Amino acid sequence: MTASPRDRDRSASVRRWGAGLLATVSAAALLSVLSPHPARAAEDTTRSTSTSSVSSADDALARRYAPRIWLQQDESYFPAAVEPFLANTHLETRADNGNPNQQFLVTNQALGCDSCTNPPFLAGQRPGQTAVPAYAEVVHRTDNGNPTNITDINYWTFFPYNNGKRVCVGWFSRWGCVGGYSTFGNHVGDWEHVTVRFVDDMPYRVSMGQHEGGQTFPYGGSEVDLIGDQPVVYSAQGSHGMYPDARRHTYRNLPNGDTLNDDTGVGTLWDTRQALKVFAWQPVGSYTGEWAWLNYTGRWGNPKSGCTFSEALSGECVLNNGPEGPPRKSLFDPHMQPLDGEPGLQ
Repeated sequence: MTASPRDRDRSASVRRWGAGLLATVSAAALLSVLSPHPARAAEDTTRSTSTSSVSSADDALARRYAPRIWLQQDESYFPAAVEPFLANTHLETRADNGNPNQQFLVTNQALGCDSCTNPPFLAGQRPGQTAVPAYAEVVHRTDNGNPTNITDINYWTFFPYNNGKRVCVGWFSRWGCVGGYSTFGNHVGDWEHVTVRFVDDMPYRVSMGQHEGGQTFPYGGSEVDLIGDQPVVYSAQGSHGMYPDARRHTYRNLPNGDTLNDDTGVGTLWDTRQALKVFAWQPVGSYTGEWAWLNYTGRWGNPKSGCTFSEALSGECVLNNGPEGPPRKSLFDPHMQPLDGEPGLQ
């Protein structure tokens, strides 16, 4: 039986009301997770100050050495502040990898398909057209609980979407791909970092995160250019891994002969000093105000899907799980840590 126009209008209104209710309830649930004082959360999030106090000296140090990041010229998925992402996602709990209560921040609007990006906010914000923050975490390193002369500043960058890699799904030879291509490894949400390590408040190392690993270089050495005191870093197209130069970087060889590559180049400049937000490390669960989102230890994005064939071929799904945020990274905590690519990194 065909629905009347009036019935169709009523059905559409119910769907819109349901979607709005879902977003409202989800935002309230998320707020209670992020703040140690749920009753004061709404008030806290409007404040410009935070209980994550940072000294004026540490704040100045973080701003002085904030990286200049070149986004690749064909980049389509730009960085963003965390607030628009939180406003467009809701909290869901799913069983995942042995954890029956894994939390995910899931887009309020459906993606459209495993490789689709229908929600407009996933495109991020183009630096230069708007002020896009990076988040500088000042960590004074400890050794068995004792202070050291080492300070790390982790420059955390957030992208609403990670675009996966185009991979041959047949056999790859010198004549090309036999069997066609598909794109794997997409995921909603993407956290990256650049770390500057200081010894006695003097810059010593620059570390760049790349996929499951990364690279570390001497500060002031030939590998990493400087503009004044700022390291120059190149963010890979789509995946946003951080590199010291503009070129193609192969980071994985696949069993079928194909490779996974990151391409970097000189496209849009993101000077993270311009809208930098600086905070001091403190235990997860104790952040309030504008930093309450640091209490969240779940995944920043949708659960994985489209895994039937691609996971066996490349170790990736068409849509991977959203990543974990800064508090789940080893560099976040104050105990002494090797940097990216160094032996012993946990």
